[in-house]
Amino acid sequence: MNHLRDLLKSCSSLLITAGAGMSADSGLPTFRDKEGFWRQYPTLKEHSISFEEIATPSSFVTLPNLAWSFYAHRFNLYHNTEPHKGYRMLLDFAKSKKSFFVVTSNVDGHFHKAGFPSTSLYECHGNISYMQCTCTEKIWKNITPYPMNRNEIEALPKCPFCGSLPRPNILMFADWNFNDTRVLRQSEEFLQWKRSLNQDELLVILEIGAGVTIPTIRNLEEKLAYSHPNAKLIRINPLDDEIKGTLGYGLKLKALEGIEALIGETR
Repeated sequence: MNHLRDLLKSCSSLLITAGAGMSADSGLPTFRDKEGFWRQYPTLKEHSISFEEIATPSSFVTLPNLAWSFYAHRFNLYHNTEPHKGYRMLLDFAKSKKSFFVVTSNVDGHFHKAGFPSTSLYECHGNISYMQCTCTEKIWKNITPYPMNRNEIEALPKCPFCGSLPRPNILMFADWNFNDTRVLRQSEEFLQWKRSLNQDELLVILEIGAGVTIPTIRNLEEKLAYSHPNAKLIRINPLDDEIKGTLGYGLKLKALEGIEALIGETR
């Protein structure tokens, strides 16, 4: 642990990567198992609809009320929940570095809500606060909670350009219609940041709560860790903390627990 604290303290650049485990410590659901998902959304259990089935573009066509009730509830939950204190700890620590960037597969927008600059943030699966419509290439932001009657949305949203039914601008399962304009812009900023890294200086990649079921985050960061001659990866995960010894180190801890253990000792 002392060695990991020293690595963080001495690194020139810091890449923070995060998955659902980061959000979990704010009290947000992770949808990791069907029964847990159905406890959160009993209406979907009544119809025997899994997360993988409702989280698809086709559900907005075949089951628009159920799909939007699910996503409206998620938006309201994310909107009304404050990011846990680990976000602020990370931001304060990251600002002490020569450079930093954040890559997350979470769509809750909590890194932005916690104060991380948009120019240093890549939300690779999108952000639930943004919506898109097939009638236009434009993406717009929603900042108002959706009126709900128990578990159902009171009125379906409408596209401000054509009046048809929009959908969240997030990457879903079997999603060929995702408008990636916003994500590609963030991806390009991340690429520019990677190109700016000094290959002779220490880069620490701090992975928090990224799982193996959908390994988007792990694939991205491990590729960078292998390509940078002076990179070390620290993986914080209470379940899947395994890591190749040449890449770095694994900590079997929850997100906030790991942040406090590492960052709390380096400031």
